[in-house]
Amino acid sequence: MARKRIGELLLERGAITPAQLEAALQAQQHSRQRLGVALVSLGAITEKTLAHALSEALGVPVMDLMARQPDWSAIHLLRPRFCEQHDLFPVALETVGGRRLLVVAMADPLDSTAIQEMEFTTGLKVSPRVAPLSAVRGAIQRYYHRAAQGTAAAAPASTAASEAVPEALEDDVEEIIVGEELPPGENTRRVSLEQLIQEREQQRKLKRGQARPASVKRAGDISAELDSLFGEVVPAAPEPLDPVEELERKFWALMRIMARKGLLTKEEFTRELDDES
Repeated sequence: MARKRIGELLLERGAITPAQLEAALQAQQHSRQRLGVALVSLGAITEKTLAHALSEALGVPVMDLMARQPDWSAIHLLRPRFCEQHDLFPVALETVGGRRLLVVAMADPLDSTAIQEMEFTTGLKVSPRVAPLSAVRGAIQRYYHRAAQGTAAAAPASTAASEAVPEALEDDVEEIIVGEELPPGENTRRVSLEQLIQEREQQRKLKRGQARPASVKRAGDISAELDSLFGEVVPAAPEPLDPVEELERKFWALMRIMARKGLLTKEEFTRELDDES
């Protein structure tokens, strides 16, 4: 994907003038908005024109989020806070050429940082689509915060307008994911896999402990004995963390997270990661 900025693309296509770009850049410095948002706010360009200009310039299709029913399997892969920070919305999981893709509607398809983070956290290749900012934010509200909206609608309008939501509660609301329940047996399979991973972790720890010679004393133990011999009582220094043990701890934690999210199956684990198979 091109590394140009939105302003450069719009200038090249004649969608905006240099004066409009300069005004949007100055407004952006104060508002900290994305450049596309600033251009729309100033009336230099409409959301629809912005989306189609980006689509033509980048060769990225435009997606109508109102006409497309998203897949809950895709929605569950990303957190609402991340979607709001980058103005994007996960739409579907597709298989192209035997490879799984995560289709994401983005107000800014040039946000390479967001794309890289999504690919890293999901393990899937991201296939971006262009969508107007208001459509993206509307989808986030409908599918991530539907429960919060229902609660607000039930309250009297005057109460909702006059009472601010505490910041701590806002954080909790942002983490709510409202969606379909997991298929029958899926939760049981994930729990079973997580238990298997924990068993393998304990087995590895036991093997590592048995492999370490009991007669070999660590430097800290020997130092403590010498201090005791000469009558010196010195507080024991904290034992340095073994780099290998720390790496293994992070590895097993990652395996458990992947099992909870359904990103790893029991068959994949035993085939690729369990050297006893």
